[in-house]
Amino acid sequence: MATSVRRFGLLLFPFALAVAPLPAQVSGAWSRCNMDTLSTWNCASYYSGTVSLTSELKGPNVNQSRSIVATITAGRVTCKVKDPDTPEFEGPGMLAVEHGSTAASGKYKISVWCPEDAENRPTREDSPVIESYEQQATDYATLDGKDAHEHPDADAANGLTGTETITWRLRRI
Repeated sequence: MATSVRRFGLLLFPFALAVAPLPAQVSGAWSRCNMDTLSTWNCASYYSGTVSLTSELKGPNVNQSRSIVATITAGRVTCKVKDPDTPEFEGPGMLAVEHGSTAASGKYKISVWCPEDAENRPTREDSPVIESYEQQATDYATLDGKDAHEHPDADAANGLTGTETITWRLRRI
């Protein structure tokens, strides 16, 4: 009996180490980053600033403009949404700032969840409404960037053109 318990414990030991970094592995400056349901290494609680998405789609019988501005204060998110189908509204959101390492610089990715309407809150099961591609930071304390790309609903064959632009400016608090 004791042998089977010992074997079971030995089997689980590597998984226990893989779940979270050991205290000696985490630099003191970013020690509150943690694994949560949004990200494997979420450092959002360290940041304040803005992340925004603007999109335009134009074509025959279509002229859509949408904007989402997420204002972040100490990791807490308030979203202001302007959508052509609904009146402008504000609501709570969620943020993941995923660092690629425990060092002071490296790769990172930003994801923002905002409500689709004034009555609902985003959940962890929802897809983020704003996502950056993986970026490189020379210093995690300052994350600035911009990504402009073709609108996902653009369709040249049907005369639909458009762009989406994501910008972010986050500072460590």
